[in-house]
Formats: sequence, structure tokens, C-alpha cells
Amino acid sequence: MSPTQPSLMAYYRDFAIAHFALAFGRLFPRLHVPPCDLSNKTAIITGANSGIGFEIALSLAQRGATVYLACRNGLKASSAVSQITAQVPSSTGRVQALSLDTSSLSSVRTFAQEWISRPEREIHLLFHNAGTCSSSDEAFTPDGFPPIYAANFLGSFLLTHLLEAHLAPAARIILTTSTAQYIGSFSPAFSLTTVQHRFEPGFHFPASSSSSSSSSAALPPTTTTTTTTTTTPAPSPEALYTNTKTMQTAFATLLQRRFDLEPRSGSQRRRLVHAFTPGFTQTSIFEKMAPRSAALDPICWVLKAMTGLATEVGQGAATGVWLATVGEGEGGWQDKGGAGEGRWEGKGVGGEGKGVVGGGYWDRMTRRVAKVEVMDPETVERFWVRWEADAGVVWR
Repeated sequence: MSPTQPSLMAYYRDFAIAHFALAFGRLFPRLHVPPCDLSNKTAIITGANSGIGFEIALSLAQRGATVYLACRNGLKASSAVSQITAQVPSSTGRVQALSLDTSSLSSVRTFAQEWISRPEREIHLLFHNAGTCSSSDEAFTPDGFPPIYAANFLGSFLLTHLLEAHLAPAARIILTTSTAQYIGSFSPAFSLTTVQHRFEPGFHFPASSSSSSSSSAALPPTTTTTTTTTTTPAPSPEALYTNTKTMQTAFATLLQRRFDLEPRSGSQRRRLVHAFTPGFTQTSIFEKMAPRSAALDPICWVLKAMTGLATEVGQGAATGVWLATVGEGEGGWQDKGGAGEGRWEGKGVGGEGKGVVGGGYWDRMTRRVAKVEVMDPETVERFWVRWEADAGVVWR
């Protein structure tokens, strides 16, 4: 572990808090995002026709932002726009639907090309929210990648690259991840060249997972096994899902490092990247999962059975909205004792302080230690090279 990495004790603490919240999130105090004015700010939110993405879009529209719902299903996206404008009549004309399928690299490229052709194309807020946890009829996308990997992560990586030149100087990039990021596991020797039309253990899914189970060691391993890319039975959707969530937190860390190297003048604020978990919320995510018995997938089975205890969707979206609006360097939800008892501290957009910095993982407006922060740094650095290869770009 490098000197800059957090202690394993902090990791274990946050791991325990996160899983306590899965069962008792409704008992925690409600989160409140301070009001702010987002007039003249432009936001793109992928997967915004329902769930967390919809709630984020609604909150930003209420604050005056121009919001683009980038969605795969055009009818659902149009319906979401109608719902938002009905609730916020003043948002009519500044909330629009755009077509984007993050599981398709060609769709991502088309979206970026169309965006760049716009006269007003500066982006202040880019939310990577689209994703899935269920398998599709096809094992691989036309590009040759597992659909869950493509939709949850690779499309977001490529989209950010293609739109980077059009991000505002103080833009925020926010990724909706999951507590499942704690379960992701990778081989230190995963391929640095693209792997298509096959599953790679130790990259696409934890090497310890099999096609019949998505469970894997949730704590940092003490030993690591090198795996090779061979023809492998299809892993469970949940196993693929966990690794994409860990990749999202790794992307937040690595992209923030890139942004931190950009020259700035005077008091110019830098671009920030955040990953956050909505927690256990009442979205339709479990309804989309393929039915599996409790013996084969006990964790997901228990969570699906407990959806009545989940928090409301608006509360799940609150941290994402807060990360989009809180001033750089401000305080957060001051968690006393790690049980969610506390209050929000900060000044709103434009404030100055020493709390919120980019590149981290957030849960209930509190920075937590992510799995990627206790992984081997060299393994984390390898991600970027592999993502470039899979996306077919050079982004250095």
C-alpha cells in the first residue's frame, strides 16, 4: 500500500457502514440539498428516463439548468421530459430528450458528433447514470463486449473522451455507482489489449466467480492469482455488474488525476469528477434481474425481498445532485460516528472551503474509502490502457 492510500481500517469501517445502510437506510436522517441557481448551466444525464437519473434531471430543472436526457428508449425519454415540465412549468423548452445507447460505441460516437455540431455545446454537468444489471439475449454487443460492461462503463469512458474538449473549465463529471463496487475484484495481469467476444476472468468479472454464483471476496485479497483470457462460461450478470461499478470509481480517480494536471490561472476552478452510490433505493433495478434462486445468488435475492425497506428514489439521487452543486472545497454531510447522524455543512455553489475534492467515492454526502483505493496502484493504472484499447481511442 502506498503512503497516499487510506488505511485498511478505514476501508473496513466504510465497508461495514455501507452494508449497514443497505438494511437500515430508512432510519438515517433525510438528506437535504441546499437551493442554488443553475441558470445558464447545461447538463447531460444518461439513462434519465426513470429512477435515479430522472430524479437528478428533475432536481436540476427545478434549479434552472438546461437538461438533456440522453436515453436509449426515445418514447420513455419523451415521457420523462413531459413529466418534468409538468412539475416544473418554467423548464419547458430547456429540458429535452436525446438518443443515446451507452452499450453501443457507434451510438456514443453519433451522439458526440451531433452534440459537437451544436452552436451551444459547452457542458457544465455530465452525469454518467445509464446502466443495467441484467443480461440480454446476446452475450456480446455488436462491438464484441459484454452488454453490462459496455452499458455501465465503456460507453461512459468513450463519451467523456469525445466530449472532453467541450467540458466547461469547472465542469463536473458524476458517475452513479453502487455499494457493489466493494465486491469487484481484478487480476493484476488482465489483458492490456482488447478482448472481444469472450469473457475475461479478473477483468470483466471477479476471477473467483463462476457462472452459477456472483459472490466473491468483499475485502482486499492477501494473495492474487494471475488469470489468462480463455474461453469461459458466461458469468452471472451480478458478477459482471460488480466489476463495472469498481471500474467507475477507478475512472473517477484516474480522470481526476488527469484534470489536476491541467494548467489553471489564478482563482480558476478545476474540473471535478465524483462517483456516488444512491444506496439501497426503490428503483426498478431488481425487477430487471433474471430470476435466480436464493441458493445461487443469496445477496441479490435478499435485497430484492427487502425492497420495501429501501429509501425513496429522491433520497438516493440527493448525493449526486449535491455533488453537482456544492462549491469546490466545501464541507459535506458531517457524519458523526459513521451511522448517518449529522448535518450538512457547506455554502452552496461558489463557496470556498476545504472539504469536497474530486476523484472520490461518496455515500450520503460523505466521502468513503472505495475498493479501488486499497487495490494495488499498478493494477489501477492498467485500467486506463485497457479502456483505451476497448474504446479504440488514445487518451493520454
